Amino acid sequence: MNRAEELADGAMFHVEQNRLLSWAGRSGVELGKGAPALMVRYAAMVLEANTRQNLTGCSTLTEAVETLVVESLEPLARLNVPRGTRYADIGSGPGVPGIPLALARPDAFGVLIEAQAKRAEFMESAIRGLSIANLTVECKRVEEMARVERWRGSLDMVFSRAFGPVYVVLEMALPLLKIGGRLYIYSRRGGEELVDALADQASSLGGRIVPGGPGVVVEKLGATPNSRPRRYPAIKREAERLGCEWKNET
Repeated sequence: MNRAEELADGAMFHVEQNRLLSWAGRSGVELGKGAPALMVRYAAMVLEANTRQNLTGCSTLTEAVETLVVESLEPLARLNVPRGTRYADIGSGPGVPGIPLALARPDAFGVLIEAQAKRAEFMESAIRGLSIANLTVECKRVEEMARVERWRGSLDMVFSRAFGPVYVVLEMALPLLKIGGRLYIYSRRGGEELVDALADQASSLGGRIVPGGPGVVVEKLGATPNSRPRRYPAIKREAERLGCEWKNET
């Protein structure tokens, strides 16, 4: 038995499953049979792999379940994710939020985009270990993915958690969305708090920021110009030049 199995088996396993079920009940989020157990096992897998590479700052299973799983599932309490939804998790790292979302919504189809090869390898291993059939991994930069014909303008949803400044995320994510799709940016604040510069950035990319929170929701209303996205450093420099509030918060 490896450390992931040791962490996820026994009394703690059941305590953390019940914690997940309790949160789901309070939040109105339905979790399928077996999903809580797989989510706890995923959190344990991240902790085990964290002994070899830097994947998380969490040190206990309770902390990992809360941070990696529960916080990843929070948009499901606000957004409808219909059967067959196609989504991307940009800058996925160890698979957050994409793997917990896939376990919660096995009838949706996701792609985890991560530029660092070792993290992409971990996600592929986790997907195999958890027998997740509705996820793929792309080891690429997000701006490269957004220029691939089969991905550009093809997705129903994009999720971004700790990927980068909000100003940058808007330009990276909106080209991936089809018209009518939605971007969800994990944040303590809501869309109505965005300053004009960020609202203008969304509009220039074909998006509209939706009031409410927590988290920032952006609807894709029109086509994104073919010149976008630019390279990450260029967008970040522009955000700094404009002095945008939220330039460093996701």
